[in-house]
Amino acid sequence: MPPDPRSELRDRLIVAIGESSVLAGWLASDMGDTSTARNFYDTAERAAKEADDPGIAACALAYRSYIPTAKGAHGRARSLLTEALNALPRKATPATVAWLAARHAEESAALGDPASAVKSWNRAEEAFSVADPDEDRVWTRFMDQNRFDSYHIATLASMSKLDEAQELAAAVLARLEHPDRKKAVIILEDIAEAHLTRGSVNDAAKVGRQALAVLRETDFAMWLPKFEALAQGLKRWARHEPVRAFLEDYALTKRQLGTLRQA
Repeated sequence: MPPDPRSELRDRLIVAIGESSVLAGWLASDMGDTSTARNFYDTAERAAKEADDPGIAACALAYRSYIPTAKGAHGRARSLLTEALNALPRKATPATVAWLAARHAEESAALGDPASAVKSWNRAEEAFSVADPDEDRVWTRFMDQNRFDSYHIATLASMSKLDEAQELAAAVLARLEHPDRKKAVIILEDIAEAHLTRGSVNDAAKVGRQALAVLRETDFAMWLPKFEALAQGLKRWARHEPVRAFLEDYALTKRQLGTLRQA
């Protein structure tokens, strides 16, 4: 029997709903509305099941992993990414594999699991070397060299390879243009956290302030909770001038973004 055009159209519509829900979830999360984001991701996963498209399910899980990441819940984030990698179909595109593996490396490093981080990063590099995000599905078109390098910076920083992380960060920040400025927030916050872990509190505060300035510029509300952890870690050194300045900047940023969300 020839295929039923109505069935084919229905499948295409369900796939479109799934892909749109993933992107809508990311936009909601980007604006700091995690409740709405979760609802969209739930819709995407239901659409993936209905359309038998595991790629959508994997993508929804990967985007969902950013919610616990922003709160410092790296174990939960890695669990979601492991599930996403396991959900990938055999014919998954290289850009998608590179993204999920890079995220898995980043979270593994944050958990203090360097062996898993290196293994996942090697997989990410291999996939990215043959990837063309412009020809990939809609959710991986952000995966240019700058974003891929930002995952590497986070992974290196969490593995206490701060010199390597800073060298790569300097190269990436130098080539970032205005549309990419949110990536600068992510990179600078990673470097600030690495300084704090190393005990360089003044450096952590100075880099943290740079990150907050770009965060306000871009209204990147999703990443603000990451700075709460940095602020908590720095509070005991509040008498240090750079730390005091960072804490004041952080309070200002919370008020500014809160006012924007209420407007």
